[in-house]
Amino acid sequence: MQMDFKYPQNFYRFQRRLTRQVNVGAVGVGAENPIRIQSMITADTMDTDASVEEVLELADAGCEIVRITAQTRRHAANLEHIARKVRSHSCDVPLVADIHFKPDAALEAAKWVEKVRVNPGNYADKKKFEIREYSDQQYLEELERIREQFTPLVQVCKERGVAMRIGTNHGSLSDRIMNRYGDTPRGMVESAMEFARIARELDYHEFVFSMKASNPKVMIIAYRLLVSALEAEGNDWNYPLHLGV
Repeated sequence: MQMDFKYPQNFYRFQRRLTRQVNVGAVGVGAENPIRIQSMITADTMDTDASVEEVLELADAGCEIVRITAQTRRHAANLEHIARKVRSHSCDVPLVADIHFKPDAALEAAKWVEKVRVNPGNYADKKKFEIREYSDQQYLEELERIREQFTPLVQVCKERGVAMRIGTNHGSLSDRIMNRYGDTPRGMVESAMEFARIARELDYHEFVFSMKASNPKVMIIAYRLLVSALEAEGNDWNYPLHLGV
């Protein structure tokens, strides 16, 4: 993967990157849409009333998309009750399920929300902090295993018109990525690109990317590398970016 990238020639002038539109419910992201504002509730997802209250408060404050964590399948199942109660208040703000570790939770959540966030570092991999060398064949076998785990979610999202965020976290790169690319921005980008390639092979394109790091410099470099990687893949890799602050 080509990892060169260009810094802007003038930091005081910029040109917005042209992307395709990804629809999160009735909210368009990317393309010529304004930058959308998203936030996250802090209530326990199993506490339906508290979760609904916070969603409504965020929507009233101007939040256009609201994220809710779904740690387990049980939490994901309760998104049905949260979503129905939010809609009963005539609030159509799109809901996002934040998934870690649990593919079954993602499949359940995709039934009830407008968008699912997955972390490539822990969706199909458990971090064991093992140091090992992967041959090219072993690496391909691991990618096939990931494909088997990720494909059902992509298919459900495609069938239901649910969007997705492929969100890499610098602090939770898989052992496989760490052993090949190290704890680097390049590893962050490749982790996300692996999942994106699977989605594209299944003709699913309603996704956005994000790169998260506690170090702003790492985060900036990761985003620049990501955009360069997308441009190197071709003009139709023009997916929007999500920036978490």
